[in-house]
Amino acid sequence: MWLKILLGIIAILGFMLMWFSVFGKKKAIDNMTMGGSISLFELIFDLLFELSPTLVKRILLFILGLAIAFFSTMGVIYS
Repeated sequence: MWLKILLGIIAILGFMLMWFSVFGKKKAIDNMTMGGSISLFELIFDLLFELSPTLVKRILLFILGLAIAFFSTMGVIYS
C-alpha cells in the first residue's frame, strides 16, 4: 500500500514538472540548476541543460516529467 502511495506522489511530481515546463516563466526556467552528476547520462543531461536555449530546456523538462510520470503510473498500476 505504501509503495502505491509513494509511486502516486512521484507520478504527481512528474505531472507537475510537465506543467511547469509548459506554463513556467522563462526566467524561472533559465535560472534552474541541476545537482551534481553521478553517472555519465546525468553529466550529459546537465551539460545539455546548462548550455541550451530556453525552448530546448522546456522540451527536456517535459520529456523528463513525462518519463517520471509514466513509469510511476505504471508502477502504481502493476504494484
